[in-house]
Formats: sequence, C-alpha cells, structure tokens
Amino acid sequence: MAIKLETLEAVREKMKSAPEVAKEKRTVSKQESIKELKREIEAMQKKGYTLDDIAKFMTDGGIQITTPTLKSYLQRTKPGKTTTQRKESKKPEISAESKTETPQKKTTDKAQQPEIKGRFKVNEDSEI
Repeated sequence: MAIKLETLEAVREKMKSAPEVAKEKRTVSKQESIKELKREIEAMQKKGYTLDDIAKFMTDGGIQITTPTLKSYLQRTKPGKTTTQRKESKKPEISAESKTETPQKKTTDKAQQPEIKGRFKVNEDSEI
C-alpha cells in the first residue's frame, strides 16, 4: 500500500510535537536497564561484589535477572566490533592475484587430481 507524501509529512509533524511521556509511565527492557545501571554495576564490582551478588541485589530490588543474563547484557554494552564487523573479520581474505587470475580449463582426465580450494574436496568419481 502506497502512502502519500502529505500523509507522511503530517505524521512527521505530529511526532515532532508529541509531548514527552512521564517517566513514571515509561518502561524499559532488562537489557536497557542494565545499560542504564552499568556504571553502578561496575562500581559494585570494584567494591568486591560478584555478578552473582549483583544479580541477587537487583532481583531483591525488583529487577528479576539471572547471573548469566546479567553477564550477557553487560558484554553487549561493551564498545567493540559490531556484528557486521565480526562477520567480515571471519571471512577469508582474497589476494589481488587471485582476483585477477583466469579460471583454469576443466579437465576430463580423472587421473589428474583437481586443485582443492576452500573446505570442499572433489571426489575422484565426481565430474567437474
């Protein structure tokens, strides 16, 4: 369904002029709450508290969280590589030479073993 540009602009203006929601009415996810409390959690760790202690402290305070979940959420708040950057760093690098090489002619001689590239192996009884 197509949306008219004038409708889009009208909604944009309404969104810009919308009042803030009162803090008492706002909710956040557990992950967002850990992000907000990260400094306080780190301060408790410097005082000698373990993540298990902190998770129990938070649960007693009304934020139900397990130690593994707390650890996972804290790791997600650390600055570092994004998911895309992690995936790209795992990809094998292709040298400039291999990019410009011309593909080799396929041979039908089964006695001659083809060059194995990557993780796949061509079986002797396979045709390439």
